[in-house]
Amino acid sequence: MTSTSGGDGRPGAGGGQQAAAGTRRLQADPPQDRPPQDGLSQDRPSQGGTPWGVLAALGAAGALLGYLAKAPCRLGGAWLDGGQYAAACYSDVFPLYYRDGLDQGALPYLDRPLEYPVLTGGLMHLAGRAVSWLPDTLTRALAYFDLTAALMGACLVATVLCTGHLAGRGGLRPAEGAEGVDRRRALLAGGAVALAPAVVLTAYINWDLLAVALLSAGLLLLARARYWSGGALAGLAVAAKFYPFLVFGPLLVLVLRRWAGRDGGLAAPDFLRALGGAAAAWAAVNLPVMLAAPEGWATFFTFSRERGADWGSVYYVLDGYGLFGTDDLDLVNATGTVALAAACALIAALGVFARRPPRPEQLVFLVVAAFLITNKVWSPQFVLWLVPLAVLAWPRTLGTWPPLVLFLLWQTAEVGYFFGIWQHLLNASWSAEGAVGAEQGLGFAGYSVLSLARACTLLALCACVAADCLRSGKTVAGLR
Repeated sequence: MTSTSGGDGRPGAGGGQQAAAGTRRLQADPPQDRPPQDGLSQDRPSQGGTPWGVLAALGAAGALLGYLAKAPCRLGGAWLDGGQYAAACYSDVFPLYYRDGLDQGALPYLDRPLEYPVLTGGLMHLAGRAVSWLPDTLTRALAYFDLTAALMGACLVATVLCTGHLAGRGGLRPAEGAEGVDRRRALLAGGAVALAPAVVLTAYINWDLLAVALLSAGLLLLARARYWSGGALAGLAVAAKFYPFLVFGPLLVLVLRRWAGRDGGLAAPDFLRALGGAAAAWAAVNLPVMLAAPEGWATFFTFSRERGADWGSVYYVLDGYGLFGTDDLDLVNATGTVALAAACALIAALGVFARRPPRPEQLVFLVVAAFLITNKVWSPQFVLWLVPLAVLAWPRTLGTWPPLVLFLLWQTAEVGYFFGIWQHLLNASWSAEGAVGAEQGLGFAGYSVLSLARACTLLALCACVAADCLRSGKTVAGLR
């Protein structure tokens, strides 16, 4: 994570006009007496409206719960006495206000380098300026967190609205015969995103929800065949957090599927519209900063390349057991790249050769999950990237219980890891301070179990989604 018949890529009514406009749409399982269509969406008469108000309320409830989860730090002073690990309320927002010079009005990239992409850096700076009128540094820092939490809370609400609507309509490509919006399914999907324990606990660790919301909105527009504007929002998402660029891999796979003569593909012009919109939006945000401060702008890329295997990654755990050496950064980078490439090749084969057309959101979920599992950094808040995609990718041919059980196991593992990482960092701090008195926190052995459980449960959920892609049975759109 901007057509030929309209400025936003929306085709005119009627199949012939759609083909003439070059923006053709696709059905999940086209009837035998009709030729397959292409694209990401199909016009259907609406028989019910999306419950926007209830979805917004669910999102607001999740945002409030996320703020309360940070209460021991924000209201109880744990940020000030070093208790953020013990209280499990750590957030990057508060310390980075000082570290990145936002308390002094420093301009990101120009005055100081910043490890985040440009759109996130701009938001950090604007929030810092918005509280600069307050009387003292601590008051400004706490207000900065509050304002950031409010903005990320709004992003969570937007994500819930987009995900709920997409799930209610049957996804980016609705199942054959699906009409209108299934309100129950929309509420289940929105509630799963808003109130998932892992989402509540990690919502305000960092600024990830900005990219999540932009990508969710971009997927919604792509589902409506607005390829330019949908791509543009995805491009802005990439300008906020780099992972949304992964969405274009599955879209390219759908183009290859169409070239292979299989139904459920995507026309190359539509893919190029989406890609062009993304490139234009990304460049509009990045080029001014890149030209004004090339070295500061490049900090994100150099930091990502030179960063070692960090907490949460499989490499960190393997290194702890002496099974993989993380001192060789080139080896870590090469291993991650090869592993991700292999996973993407398997996902591409699934997307091209599966008998039943895989849903685009399923391929996106699998690619993002593969990226996290093979990456050298897997921070606890990265679960925010996956939850909306997991809800949209919900298997439709495997019954209710298998995917539900696996989803709950994955969420349980994510919650366990959330508390485990803070206890592990508490243990590391205790060790660094001289290891006096009774051991504090969680040692490596316990932490490694929680870390591997997170990876294994996510792999199991991916296997469930892949199995759904391979089945040729009748589909039931979305959550049941």
